[in-house]
This record gives sequence, C-alpha cells and structure tokens, in this order.
Amino acid sequence: MCTGISMALMAVSAAAGAVSSIQQGRQQQEWANYQAEQAQADARAEKGAAEVQAEKIRKMARIQAGEARAQLAGSGVDVGEGTALNINADIYGRAEEDAVMTIFGGSDRARRGEAEAAGLKMKGGEARQAGYLNATSSILSAGSTIAKGYKTTTRGT
Repeated sequence: MCTGISMALMAVSAAAGAVSSIQQGRQQQEWANYQAEQAQADARAEKGAAEVQAEKIRKMARIQAGEARAQLAGSGVDVGEGTALNINADIYGRAEEDAVMTIFGGSDRARRGEAEAAGLKMKGGEARQAGYLNATSSILSAGSTIAKGYKTTTRGT
C-alpha cells in the first residue's frame, strides 16, 4: 500500500531520474559534437598537408629538371630541343602525376574525416533524443506506479 509520502518520494525520484537522463543525453551530444569538430579539423589538416606535399614534389621536379639541364648544357647539348626537352617533359610529367595523386589521397582522407564528423554529430543527436525518451519513460513509469498506489490507497479507506 502506497502512502502519500512514498508516492511523493516516487515522484521526486522519477523527476530526478528524468533530469539525469536529459543531462546525460546532452553531455553525450556535446562530446560527440566535440569529436566531430576534431574530425573536421583533422580532415582540413589532411587536405592541407597533401597540398603542401604536392608543392614539395613540384619544387623537387623543378630542381631536378634544372640539374638535368645544367648537366646536359655542361656536356654541350642544346637544352632547348630534342632529348633535353623530352627529359624535362618526363621529369615534370612524373612529378605532376605524383603531386596530383598526393592531392587526391589527401582529399580522400579529408572526405572520410568529414563523413566521420557527420556520423558523430548524428550519434550525438541520437544520444540527446535517447535522454529525452528515457526521461519520459521514467516519468510515465513512476506515474503509473503512483496511480496504482493511489487507487489501492483510496479503495482501502
């Protein structure tokens, strides 16, 4: 048999549980949003690092082509035609291919980071929603128990 005091305690307990569930859901959402921001920052860093690496590859190609021209010119070859031009074209072509592949790789890693961030944000929203649902469930369950106790108490009098 439920007394007025026990019913009041159940109501307070249900309210505290509901507040706790809501707070927990919010904290989980905040943590997921923080992780999402980190994943987005990592994605931007991946893309930036790939662009820097691509520029280094292009710079090395310019250096290598300059050294090849210098060696060819030193041996008396006209660097403005024929084989000398083919060598330079080959050096630049291979370097550009490496640079573009580096950028593509960085962009791919960045897209995966952005997808991870989106997933984390979704997970946070779901955690918040679960907190609200748990709070609602706690309140309804306590309300049902209190109502049953009230019904039993009023029949007994």
